[in-house]
Amino acid sequence: MGAVTGWGWAPLRAQSPTLSKVKYCRSVPPTKTMSEAPEPLPDLPSLTFITFKRGMLAGRLYLIMGLAVTLILAVVLLRTARGASAFVTTFPLEIPLFASLGAMGGMMLFVGDRSKGVLEYLIAYGIPPRRLFANCLLATVGLSTIVLGAALAVGLGSYVAAGNSISTDLQNSILGYTIPMTYASSLFAATSGMIWSTLSTPRMGVNSPVGVAPILGVAPPLLVLVIANSFAKSEYYYVTVGAAVAFLAVVLLLLAASTRLMSRERYLSPM
Repeated sequence: MGAVTGWGWAPLRAQSPTLSKVKYCRSVPPTKTMSEAPEPLPDLPSLTFITFKRGMLAGRLYLIMGLAVTLILAVVLLRTARGASAFVTTFPLEIPLFASLGAMGGMMLFVGDRSKGVLEYLIAYGIPPRRLFANCLLATVGLSTIVLGAALAVGLGSYVAAGNSISTDLQNSILGYTIPMTYASSLFAATSGMIWSTLSTPRMGVNSPVGVAPILGVAPPLLVLVIANSFAKSEYYYVTVGAAVAFLAVVLLLLAASTRLMSRERYLSPM
């Protein structure tokens, strides 16, 4: 009897009474030799967007606080007696304060996932530790962008709606200080908090990285705000831009140091 090729069955000739009733058996698939290449592993997920959504959920209170204070500040400045001049000099300097506060979710998610063993599980699954670190930093950038974008849209929209035109000084302050300082202060707080959490024992309260990181994010723009007001208006722009560049350089140094300080074992749960 011929073989049924559609199902991979092959005839078996009966050699004994025991096998006389057996007509067919499934053919054995060929085994792979050592020279054949192994099957490729499936691509690992990046988890970037998922990390951003989880970071938004973890730091939702800080995000709401940063958005609310920034939007209220824009309205209050425009309603003062010197609304236009106060807005131009103050509003661009204060946006980074609250944008860095609203971006705490990325760092909080990293610290929480490490203590709960989530990072350890993802590393065991095959995701590189540096990708997990970068995802939390990207979540920080995304959250600070939400506050920055909402502040500029509402603030500048209200400023123009009040009959004012966007001056060159205002443009320079936003492009030279507000935008770079927002990301520099947010990344400074997130990077410092994540490195600190991996190098220290778990703590609760104000002494923990989660408790101190908001202060680290607010301190740089607050320091610049105090120093800039002590300089003449002609030097105002150079002070703010120089401070933004300096803190961006500090963030780059922290990122370079994190590759040496945060080994694979530092991502494991301390519990």
